[in-house]
Amino acid sequence: MSEGNSIHLSLVYERIASSHPWLDWEWSVCGMMPVADSDIDLPPRLLERSETMTRWLGEPSRLDLHRTDLDAYVYNLTSPQPSVYTVAHELDDPVADGLIWKTHLVTMSSYEAEEYMSGDDALIGKLVMQTDVREWLEAFVAIHYKDNTFKKRRRDKLDIEEYKFGQESLVELRRRMLASGKPEGELH
Repeated sequence: MSEGNSIHLSLVYERIASSHPWLDWEWSVCGMMPVADSDIDLPPRLLERSETMTRWLGEPSRLDLHRTDLDAYVYNLTSPQPSVYTVAHELDDPVADGLIWKTHLVTMSSYEAEEYMSGDDALIGKLVMQTDVREWLEAFVAIHYKDNTFKKRRRDKLDIEEYKFGQESLVELRRRMLASGKPEGELH
């Protein structure tokens, strides 16, 4: 696993025959594999094929960790099933014997992946976080995370006897003005 803030992974794309009457195939991201530095430039390739299922290993993608996403990483790590989220976009022309997806994003932040869930043009995946990837993320969080829980501050004490309002009440002001002989519209 990497010592830095990024690693390279290849996603495993799967196409299976659909039982739905309007779909021929159903696509998913079914796994990921770490990529050695020497294999970063490898193109996508076919892994296995049968009559009802085909799997491809996608091109290597970079997974970056950012200090601005620390809250999302902590939320992910403390969830019942820590996950890696993936987003792929459909290609105009298939590659590697029929693969029609290109990896757009690999992230540990569910907040970041959620931004892509409203559109129909992306293939969103949620994969169980592997142990070595989890340990790498935990080490990053341990170095950079500071708990910023909200602390309610206490109000300053106010000495009521010492505090005076800036103006007298309107009733007292009118009474004083009438006693001095000034008309009511001319208060100053």
